[in-house]
Amino acid sequence: MTAARQPASKAARGEKFRRLAEELRRDIAALRWPDGRLPTEQQIATDHGVSLNTVRRAVDMLVADGLVYRRQGSGTYITDEEDRTAAAVIGVCVPSMTYYYPRVIGGIEAELTRQGGQMMLRTSGYDAEQERLAVEGMLSAGATGLLLVPEPRPGEDPVVQLTRFQDLGVPVVTVERRFATAADHHEFVCSNHASGAYAATRHLVGHGHRRIAYLERHSPFSAEGVRAGYRTALQDAGIDADAMLRAGRDRWDAPDAESFLDEVLAEQATAVLCFADREAALLVAAARRRGLRVPGDLSVVGYDDEVADLSEVPLTAVSPAKAEVGRLAAQMVLRRIAEPDAPLVQQLVVPRLVVRESSGPVQ
Repeated sequence: MTAARQPASKAARGEKFRRLAEELRRDIAALRWPDGRLPTEQQIATDHGVSLNTVRRAVDMLVADGLVYRRQGSGTYITDEEDRTAAAVIGVCVPSMTYYYPRVIGGIEAELTRQGGQMMLRTSGYDAEQERLAVEGMLSAGATGLLLVPEPRPGEDPVVQLTRFQDLGVPVVTVERRFATAADHHEFVCSNHASGAYAATRHLVGHGHRRIAYLERHSPFSAEGVRAGYRTALQDAGIDADAMLRAGRDRWDAPDAESFLDEVLAEQATAVLCFADREAALLVAAARRRGLRVPGDLSVVGYDDEVADLSEVPLTAVSPAKAEVGRLAAQMVLRRIAEPDAPLVQQLVVPRLVVRESSGPVQ
């Protein structure tokens, strides 16, 4: 069984009720209950191998969508076709339900609910093949538009990936993904990571730091923008960006952070911009083990603001407006469904800098 056809009982925690709601929608569309009455919640729970709470949350979604209604003491009934509000069904595929994207999903769901739309949700696990299966599954289940956080395919020209999206037959908006090419003629909503890094670096410069190192976790879609914003801010402040210490890895661990801290001290850097929060927290922990004061001896700024406030020293961090990105993406795909010939729109959302305890003046 593919991930796209995975039943509700096998879905991840927090996703089961959404998966069950989709299965019930398909059954309703297939006229599984021609008398217009759904089985009891207990029977649905038994049939699908899920808890009663999962069934209630799934049915609540269908009620909110106007697809069914509850009759006190009698049961749950399918709304007559002529009484339903025509609603877009938007398929959403994100890489993860545990980091960064939950707030994006929340923004999407809130906007779709406000406009009477419905959401199907899938995760790709950062795997391009699972993403393909998820998209196929959502389209076969009746999705009329897609919001995708696409995974890069090694060696594939971005233009080919763009063409594949355009050939799906429904409007597609990419979320937190855009392609650095002149052929980037698709709709997207993304955080402006260059602007976020620029603000973070200028914050450090404003505190008197002139030697600002940069630590990076490689990312095909985000890291380039963060790096560019960092370099531009240094150049605008009259600082030679090429003379600054920079290091990047696919993944950092505690020994890596210790080694980088050795280089920071050797270069006499007084501040570090880290992409992302986890890497910043590793660096703060390494500095504290050496007896260094953060921010007295070393200022550290993180990026993403996912776990920044949980660091040993709460991190100053760039905070992308994730819920707003999701809300705007939902608006964009609904507009494209309603107005197929409208001009294409591409939106960048500027993150904000959240100042906490890990950054301060040079001492």
